[in-house]
Amino acid sequence: MKSVGLISIVVLLFLQINVFAGKIEKGYERLKLYDYFNAKKYFENELEDETAPAAYGLSLIHTVKSNPFYNIDEAQRYILLADSAYKRLKEKKKKEYIEFGVTDSAISTRAELICKEAFGIAKTNGTVHSLNHFIRNFSACNNYPEVYALRDSVAFEDAMEKNTSLAYKEYMVMYPQTVLYKQALSKYEESVFNENTTDNKVESYENFIRDFPENSFRQKAEENIYSLSTPNKQRNEFISFVRKYKSSPFSKSAWREIYKLTMKDYTMDSYNNFKDSFPDYPFQEEFEYDFQLQNYFFLPFKEGGLWGYMNEFGKEMIEPIYEDASFFSDGFASVAQNGNYGYISKSGNVAINFRYKDAEAFHNGFAIVMKDSLYGLIDKNGETVIQHLYDELSETEKDIFIAAKKDKYGYIKRNGTPVTPFDFDLANDFINGLAIISKVDKYGLINSQGQYVIPPVFDEIVYLNDTLFKALNDDEKWGLLNYKSDTILPFIYDAIGEFSEHRLLIAKNGKCGYVDEFGSIVIPISYTYSSALLTTGQFKNGYASVRQKERSMLIDTTGKIFKLKDFDECKRPGLGLVPVRKMKKWGYADMDGKIRIPCTFESVEPFNDVYAVFRKGKIEGLIDTMGNVFIQPLYDEIILFPNAIQVKSNEKWGLLSRSGLLYIPCNYEMIEFLSPKLVSATEKLNYTYINLQTGKIIFSPQD
Repeated sequence: MKSVGLISIVVLLFLQINVFAGKIEKGYERLKLYDYFNAKKYFENELEDETAPAAYGLSLIHTVKSNPFYNIDEAQRYILLADSAYKRLKEKKKKEYIEFGVTDSAISTRAELICKEAFGIAKTNGTVHSLNHFIRNFSACNNYPEVYALRDSVAFEDAMEKNTSLAYKEYMVMYPQTVLYKQALSKYEESVFNENTTDNKVESYENFIRDFPENSFRQKAEENIYSLSTPNKQRNEFISFVRKYKSSPFSKSAWREIYKLTMKDYTMDSYNNFKDSFPDYPFQEEFEYDFQLQNYFFLPFKEGGLWGYMNEFGKEMIEPIYEDASFFSDGFASVAQNGNYGYISKSGNVAINFRYKDAEAFHNGFAIVMKDSLYGLIDKNGETVIQHLYDELSETEKDIFIAAKKDKYGYIKRNGTPVTPFDFDLANDFINGLAIISKVDKYGLINSQGQYVIPPVFDEIVYLNDTLFKALNDDEKWGLLNYKSDTILPFIYDAIGEFSEHRLLIAKNGKCGYVDEFGSIVIPISYTYSSALLTTGQFKNGYASVRQKERSMLIDTTGKIFKLKDFDECKRPGLGLVPVRKMKKWGYADMDGKIRIPCTFESVEPFNDVYAVFRKGKIEGLIDTMGNVFIQPLYDEIILFPNAIQVKSNEKWGLLSRSGLLYIPCNYEMIEFLSPKLVSATEKLNYTYINLQTGKIIFSPQD
């Protein structure tokens, strides 16, 4: 097929041309008749004498795809020759050549068309060779700077396909000016690291550090040496590490682990043993103070609008000079000054300077902090471990963090290396090496390597135990899966509960029963189902409460019905006593049905302690196992703890002793047990502290 553009040009050209006697004229005459063979011969014969029109004509011939002389390289050569010769012509000669259509504008237009076609060929071929050919032979085509970027990109893809250090090194040597140089260097260093440490042995990592000290993966090699040298996290392993690798960046971490493992009981013997055994411990000053202060429980308190710390006896340990203060964790506490957060030790010394907009508690030697509105991770030396790049950051399991970028979640390692892309709508904590994620409103499961264990195809997934998950499919039916994505229970159930005493409630068509951990039905689906059974139907103390034919009953884990004659209803037993109802009143019977506490209460709960909750209307009180009212029904809610009783009234919490004495009135938003002997009560960010051993308030902001 003839080139329409070229034919049009040739036809228009020859409409203006008279019949000439010279060879140039004959050449263009033959060109008009598509006699490319003779036209080419005429032009070549006149190339030396009539260079401009002859070269221009040859460039036309070599750009026509329908003739055997098509050659874009030759077309380029001749158009450049035509342009060079034309620029040397006198104006009189230039006017003579107008008859052939040879003008400065025509040459420029033809040159642009040739460049465009040559670039198209190189781009279509898409190989480094074809793109380099264009760069070498069409250097005059200065309107195609993207060819260099394309060439560099294609060459980099070739190097990545080989994925060897040699391939990346050759790429950097060949293209030192490429914008991909840093990326190639990173891949080169990674390949060098991988090629030299394939056996994952300490010796290989040591040799790598020796041979490639400037490689950016040196930190990874150091980390792997540390990890391989301390596989069991034992004290003797850390000692061997600090003795052998004194200059390792992980030496300080190892020292802290030695200290922690040696001094965890903080006795005088352990203190003296550590001091004698490790005179070269690098944190001597911290060590001296720590021993003196570690056994104190430091409590933040507010005075005059500023925060300080006291011990559990109410003695001031750090004066109130901070705008905000948190509890100590891992020996440090985050505090604020001048709008910025830093960390202090129990000595009151600044351990990490005030340079963060938010600072969370230290955990396992690391803390999440905010800088420039983005979160990162630091160690106890204040060194950045994970760069401040994330909108959210939280630790999910050792060395793996959940991170957020632009409303998308992903997982990263402690060294900042991605575990997954940032393409999840929801990311949950890892539990036993597995995490539930959401993507485009569908849920799946990944392992700690970031690989899908269960693809995101379910409407919901819920963790049940170490090996089992319940999932909801598109038909709104529940089934049971294991961590290998095997279906343990088919997706035919309307509801699945939680495991309790090796039993799992399942519901279908308004009926429910129970299965075991293997998905085998151990209690037939024959009981009336309601959503309340997802809680009340759980087994406790060997029994679960179910309903059949509008009647409540108890069953044991084998499905055997527990019956007590002469009672209308009963609940799960506790401490050998069964809550029973008779004549619309509740009391307690023993396991043989003998009344132990008369049915005189409006409602009761099972005994889980020496006390049980009873209700009068919507108000709760406590009775003992003899049926005596221990606490009158005065509270909206009562929660029993081993060393205190938490009570709620008018949406506020208070605290009673186990003997029923009032520790603090119901004036607080929250009550928290700090230790077996310490409680904090919070109201409008103000703390009140109570020593449960003495029953005394240590500190109250009203004091």
